[in-house]
Amino acid sequence: SAAALCSRLSRPKTRAMEAQQQALVECLTATVNHDATLRKKAEAQLEQFKRQPDCAINVLGLLMIEQVPPHIRQAAAVFFKNLTKQHWGAEDPAQAFITDATKAQVRENLLQLFLTVPEIIQAQLSEAMTLIAGHDFPTRWETLLPTLVQQTEAAIGATSQKDYKRGFGLLQIAHSIFRRYRHEFKSDELFTEIKYALGLIQEPLLKFFQSTLADLQQAHAQPAQCTLVIKALTILVSLHYDLCAQDLPEYFEDNIQPWMAGFVELLKYKNASLDVDEDETEPGLISVLQAEVVDDLSLFMAKYEEEFQPFLGACLGDVWNLLVATSLAQHQDLLVTTSIRFLTTVSTSVHHSLFAQAEVLQNICEKIIAPNMQLLQSDEEVFEDNPLEYVRRDIEGSDLDTRRRVSCDLVRGLCRNYEGQVTQLFSGYIATLLQQYKASPQSAWKAKDVAVYLVIALTIKGGTAKRGATQTNQLLNLVDFYVGEVLPELQAAASAVTQKTSGGPHPVLIADAIKFVSTFRVQLDASTYETLFPLLLTLLEHPQHVVHTYAASAVERMLTVRETPTTGADGPRRFPASKLTPMLQQLLTSLFALLNRPGASQENAYVMRAIMRVTVVAGEGMAPFANVCINALNGILGRVCANPSNPTFNHFLFETVASLVRYICAATPSAVDSFEALLFPPFQQVLQLDISEFTPYVFQVLAQLLETRTGLSPAYESLFPPLLMPTMWERPGNIPPLVRLICAYMSKGKAHVLGKIESVLGVFQKLLSTRATDAHAFRLLSALWGSFDMAEIRQYLNAIFNLCLTRLQSNKKCGSSLVASLAVFVARYGAGALREQLEGVHAPFGMMMQKVWAEYAPGVTGAVPRKTVIVSSSRLLTECPELLSQPDAFIVLLQAVVAMILSDHGIAAAVSSQQTAEEAEDCPPEANDTGGGYAAAYVELSFAATGETDFYASEESRRFFSTSLQKLESAKPGTLAQLGQRLPPEKQTELQQVLQG
Repeated sequence: SAAALCSRLSRPKTRAMEAQQQALVECLTATVNHDATLRKKAEAQLEQFKRQPDCAINVLGLLMIEQVPPHIRQAAAVFFKNLTKQHWGAEDPAQAFITDATKAQVRENLLQLFLTVPEIIQAQLSEAMTLIAGHDFPTRWETLLPTLVQQTEAAIGATSQKDYKRGFGLLQIAHSIFRRYRHEFKSDELFTEIKYALGLIQEPLLKFFQSTLADLQQAHAQPAQCTLVIKALTILVSLHYDLCAQDLPEYFEDNIQPWMAGFVELLKYKNASLDVDEDETEPGLISVLQAEVVDDLSLFMAKYEEEFQPFLGACLGDVWNLLVATSLAQHQDLLVTTSIRFLTTVSTSVHHSLFAQAEVLQNICEKIIAPNMQLLQSDEEVFEDNPLEYVRRDIEGSDLDTRRRVSCDLVRGLCRNYEGQVTQLFSGYIATLLQQYKASPQSAWKAKDVAVYLVIALTIKGGTAKRGATQTNQLLNLVDFYVGEVLPELQAAASAVTQKTSGGPHPVLIADAIKFVSTFRVQLDASTYETLFPLLLTLLEHPQHVVHTYAASAVERMLTVRETPTTGADGPRRFPASKLTPMLQQLLTSLFALLNRPGASQENAYVMRAIMRVTVVAGEGMAPFANVCINALNGILGRVCANPSNPTFNHFLFETVASLVRYICAATPSAVDSFEALLFPPFQQVLQLDISEFTPYVFQVLAQLLETRTGLSPAYESLFPPLLMPTMWERPGNIPPLVRLICAYMSKGKAHVLGKIESVLGVFQKLLSTRATDAHAFRLLSALWGSFDMAEIRQYLNAIFNLCLTRLQSNKKCGSSLVASLAVFVARYGAGALREQLEGVHAPFGMMMQKVWAEYAPGVTGAVPRKTVIVSSSRLLTECPELLSQPDAFIVLLQAVVAMILSDHGIAAAVSSQQTAEEAEDCPPEANDTGGGYAAAYVELSFAATGETDFYASEESRRFFSTSLQKLESAKPGTLAQLGQRLPPEKQTELQQVLQG
């Protein structure tokens, strides 16, 4: 009972505990209040509540109090899940709020609690158990799996009085734990865990599967009981997949026959009482079960073909029968897409000859591909009523589970081995579809829609999101299809927009035509671009959301295309700035007009990305439009500040601002003042309102502007003191851009920073204290070395070095960051200065070189930091006589430098290891995980990025190393040869290799 469980879950309740639970209820209630002030206050209280020793116990106790409203109990379950996510396995001691005793108590009772709470709460607890198991299973949670198996046996393994509802819940927990085996990287630790799990569950799992399969027939006429049995079977099949995902266990290989026999039986299973209505959108229970079976068969076909081969014929026949019996109803989408993916897997396997006969290919075309390539009624509804979702499915590839996408994949799979036959077969079908359209364009537009998608599916043999199609089927004439079928649609559509008439092609066909030119943008030549761009520019004014969004996306993608380079550098743009500049005014006007349309277009990320791309390609040519663009962007920023709900749109908004700063200020430095005047007011609004989603972006652009200046403006001087306030540094997402901004202050206004140097060092000390931020502390330290003369900071050096060395003792992972910073110290002040400073804090120089510098230097990343480390290491080897008297340290450091040079060999020092701005922003923005929870994440702006300062700009690392050693040998003949003899033969060879270039 709940009462008994409560007594086990916690110690006898005290008034203090009841008060804590009551306070928690009040906090959780306030978090869903419409008043933002109350919500923020409640969220801050929850942050404090997490730090209480009994927090997890109190939250779980709250879940059992039936008097608490269901939505508050659910909020408590979400809170518990997030608590485990952020703090259960926290490496940072400052975040490890959950004590070992509390963890043990939670592990002991969580499974029983799961079985007593409502399903809506079970979903959250299941996720929490998955998170906990990820840290503790099996070594610290040895009772979990034996208890699961034992209780499942009691629930569904008994001969009578089976409780499938309880059994389903228990199996769900097992699936939530084992599900990660599907995507984990192979490792000894993972296989040890799987072996442990198999030892406990493999035999019971087969027993449960066979007995539940038998019960399915007995429950056939009892819909309620049959529903529970089918749910249990679905989870059992999922568990079979989980445990076979990495490798085929010996037991499952030995017992493959009963599993496959059961799968065949399930593929044939029918029960009219559980059929769903044709207008239902969610899949029925039987469809979900059969889709899970087919998914399992796909795994065996892809990974265990030899073991699966005896069962392939029967399974393929049953999957085929399932497919041809399905309708176009939405509730069957899951089963259809899963089954077509299975056919695709077979078509690309060694058994592809099963599809070799012309009759089989004909049947696949007519009975599988053609029906499922059609635009369904549900697709039309999404096109009209939810255009953003339609675009997202198509452009972003989130339509992986749609009938059309998997049918296209099947076409490509068949083309892999039977390209000629498939192309000929479908070419005839495509011609028929186009003839149907030409005979009746108004009513048969769907025929051409299918034709366009079939051509795309047949033509693409390889491609990327960045470049579109890169390899094509040469048996199809792409240009002829474009000229005859695609271009006329675009011309007719543009004409209708220009004349403001309601005629023209169907909007879906316009979108198809734009998708075609965007997909094959690399194959279309420069003269075609000159024809297309004016048409696309006109279609930006099309009233249909999907059409003008596709047009904006096509403009953006086509502007990225470059001609094939003749040298190692990037080739020229296919549609360069010289061609773009004459249409800039109309293009920008149309794009910004879209963002001012009411409805979904106001935060259209594709339109904003197109604006960004236009500013990048136009570069300096944007100067006449910069003020107008910034004002328009400010207006948009003011609008989205009220509700920052679209992270991708917001990212490209700030990327656009950063690109304008980057290209215009570089060409016209005097424009910085103008940009500041335009940007500071909205940025100040963001900071004053503390809009956490935007502050990381604002700090990046502020740093970018400051780095462009020659000194501090009054506005920057007044902004500096607030930046050092502790509250500014509490939000993890703010830390990387704030560090960069403080570094920019040191570079451009060191005199101003010197007056606040102790506050800056206080920030450094705070950042150094945790694993999540100590790398940023060393970045700040490197900027300090780079900006100030030794005399200006000498009084703080002992304290700084002591803090750094203490931190290294508690977190060895920061060693590479420390060495990178010390390399900058050497670059600025000399090798002797580092030796003196280390000796001054009682850190023996030789020991530091051998145990710290040499060990962690190879782990430094980035071309410029690695170069700095190599050159500074060379100076330490040759400018510190004391090191020569400690041959062991000298040899270890020498080997480390040689290894770094050889590792970097062939990589141009001038090329950063990071992506270039244009490459980076081609990828969707992804947040850097700077801390869990609801804190705004940090996403770097590609166009606000800055290069590392090269303190040895005139040097080449290998040459400097070689020259330095030659000078040492000249000054002290025989020294290097004598020391070199201490190296192993292979290391001596490597040294000579480096010295000889």
